[in-house]
Amino acid sequence: MKRAIPQIMGAGHKISRRDHYQILSSALFLLIGVIILVRSLHGGIVIMALLVGGGFLALGAYRLRFVIKYLKERRKCKPK
Repeated sequence: MKRAIPQIMGAGHKISRRDHYQILSSALFLLIGVIILVRSLHGGIVIMALLVGGGFLALGAYRLRFVIKYLKERRKCKPK
């Protein structure tokens, strides 16, 4: 089921503080995931570190996918 962006969120809609927070936290999830994975591989492979690092990486990528999709749809809705 596809989610449509409401018409209220057209070209004049500004990104809220909550949206900024979600974008920032998603990027930080990616960064933390990469750091955990690199450190776990450097110091010896530990299953728990791989799971946690992979989880952060997957969650950050999943959330950023929605942000990118939203921004692309928003760009399409802008009147010329």
